Amino acid sequence: MSEFMEEINRNLEMIALEVVTLDSQDIPALGNISNCLDKVEEHSEKIRQPLFIELIQSFKGYLEKLMLREIDETEPLDEGIALIQSFYHSLNNQEEFREDISPVLEKLGFKRSETEDDEKTEAKQPEQELDEDDREILEDFVTESLDGLSSIEISLVELEENPDDMNIIDSIFRPFHTIKGVSGFVNLNNINKLAHSAESLLDKARSKEIIIQDKIIDIILEVTDVLKKMVEDVRDWLETGGCLDNDLDTSSLIVRLDEVTALKDLSEKQPIGEILIQKGNINTNDLEQALEIQKSEPDNKIGNILVKEKKTRPKEIICALREQKKPDRRQAEHHVKVGTEKLDNLVDLTGELVIAQAMLKQNVSVIAANNQQLYRNLNQLAQITSGLQTTAMSMRMVPVKATFQKMVRLVRDLAKSSGKKVTLKMSGEDTEIDRNVVEELYQPMVHMIRNSVDHGIETSDEREAAGKTSAGVVFLRAYHQGGKIVVEIKDDGRGLDKERILNKAELSGLIDDRNKLTDSEIYNLVFKPGFSTAKEVTAISGRGVGMDVVKKSIEKLKGHVEIDSSPAKGSIFTISLPLTLAIIEGMVVRVGEMKYIIPALSILEALRPDKKQCSTVKGKGEIIMCRGSLLPLIRLDSLFEVKGDSVHPWEGLVAAVEYEDEQRALMIDELLGKEEVVIKNLGEGMKTIKGISGGAIMGDGKVALILDMAGIFELARQ
Repeated sequence: MSEFMEEINRNLEMIALEVVTLDSQDIPALGNISNCLDKVEEHSEKIRQPLFIELIQSFKGYLEKLMLREIDETEPLDEGIALIQSFYHSLNNQEEFREDISPVLEKLGFKRSETEDDEKTEAKQPEQELDEDDREILEDFVTESLDGLSSIEISLVELEENPDDMNIIDSIFRPFHTIKGVSGFVNLNNINKLAHSAESLLDKARSKEIIIQDKIIDIILEVTDVLKKMVEDVRDWLETGGCLDNDLDTSSLIVRLDEVTALKDLSEKQPIGEILIQKGNINTNDLEQALEIQKSEPDNKIGNILVKEKKTRPKEIICALREQKKPDRRQAEHHVKVGTEKLDNLVDLTGELVIAQAMLKQNVSVIAANNQQLYRNLNQLAQITSGLQTTAMSMRMVPVKATFQKMVRLVRDLAKSSGKKVTLKMSGEDTEIDRNVVEELYQPMVHMIRNSVDHGIETSDEREAAGKTSAGVVFLRAYHQGGKIVVEIKDDGRGLDKERILNKAELSGLIDDRNKLTDSEIYNLVFKPGFSTAKEVTAISGRGVGMDVVKKSIEKLKGHVEIDSSPAKGSIFTISLPLTLAIIEGMVVRVGEMKYIIPALSILEALRPDKKQCSTVKGKGEIIMCRGSLLPLIRLDSLFEVKGDSVHPWEGLVAAVEYEDEQRALMIDELLGKEEVVIKNLGEGMKTIKGISGGAIMGDGKVALILDMAGIFELARQ
């Protein structure tokens, strides 16, 4: 290494050591940096590398602004000296320097001459005469960019509610990243620079170096609007031809973006001494001695003391200080993308494995073997199979967060359309549910939230007159309960009007005697097809459609919905759903030679009734006294035309079951036990059979039919 190169290296290390601990108000430190920089600049002329000299000059210009108190942010100096050192090492090793220095030059405020800028801008403008390939690329760019910018606007609404959600930040970052990359390729320089600055800001948010605040959301919205205008200009140019006028002045916006990007995180950093020990640069005794010296020299920094005492080199101190500045990043989980078809196939194959394992365990030859080693192996296989099934099912589980967050924009739009003030509050967004279930949950939720905003929430004047806050609130809540997921949609509005519902039901011929109906039965009338109490048709609702769709959608998911309401206080719609559509927990029962599965959620009680509990009522048929209520009896053997063992109910068993608010008793011959079974589709030929929702292959290899309570009750009424 030549003497002048050694001198450059020495001064660069001294500058780096000062910069990483620099305070913009520390004038002596700024002076030391300036003196070292003068020596570097003097020797750098011998290298004859224009880019290296350009970096030194931009660094010097930024330093002068700091000394004159024109700016107070020191971070660009840290990035600048790191790049200068990297450049220097490439030159010293006679290697080509390949890093792009333009982003750092921009942060340091380096300005080229007007002639040079004009030449670069001119070179960057897209050709006015386009061939077909170029035109196609630009048209694709316009379409993708406008779609991406629209998605950013939606995501920003969600980010406002959930500023710590990394998934939302990523969804905003990606379109900016794409626009930056493609705009650079097609020579749209202004778009490229603005998108690049926005991307840098979001990258800091992704790495948790800055915290999402209102100021950041506002400026990203502003950037989105400007970029949309610039992209639309490109679209217009493609359609009309002529000259592309895409010279919006974005410099002030870029400066504001860079200022926000430069904000530092205030989180607690690891002490420099601990970092040096972890890296093996010093030992505990070295640190303790340095701390003792610092007690008598409180203004002296620990890094300087360690260098002065020759416990470590400036290079190690600089590396440790840079490590200290890095955000605390947890070890990220590794993810791979898997197609949903492959995932569903894995779940299906796992279900087949569960069935095969159960069939093997119940095989007559295995039972007769009386081999303890074989039994141990079978038990081990059962444990592995169960674990595999749990893992496979968990892979299909997703949080309801994405569905919940879509409702934020919906409530905002509905409130604006209705002229009301409405806010949405959520809890339990991380509750997980089967992917197939969550996809089907969206539409019912839209209908119920629309109903809450339009019918439930009052206007601001009405709420204030009733002693409420002017803004209504819709609450979304999800939680697990008893092997199922529960989603609650609650509002603090006027509640359901029972009298109005009853009047409408009587006019429609839906009820005969209003006095016989419970509150729950009255509220459930709103689920009848075409039922609506709206006085007028609005842009939101009132056409008599929606709530019946909710009920059908929930039933399709093997769930049910309930309503509770209090006058002037609000309503609660409660949706109960199975965690997954692939597995069902049920009670296996036998009727004659046939096995059936009753969903566990439907069963209230199983009993062997006494003769005195059984009777016949004219017009209603056989009934069973259970829990103080008279339940109509359904004979499954007659319903499905099979020969049962029992003639009278007291000779067999009865399962009390419930669907919605209706209870009935199923007559069965034997209760075989509770099991989790894999649901099998019975095919198109049996799809329309009422009372049956699917089948399951049992351990003996035979098929047990899964009963559908809605269909069973309907068949019984017929």
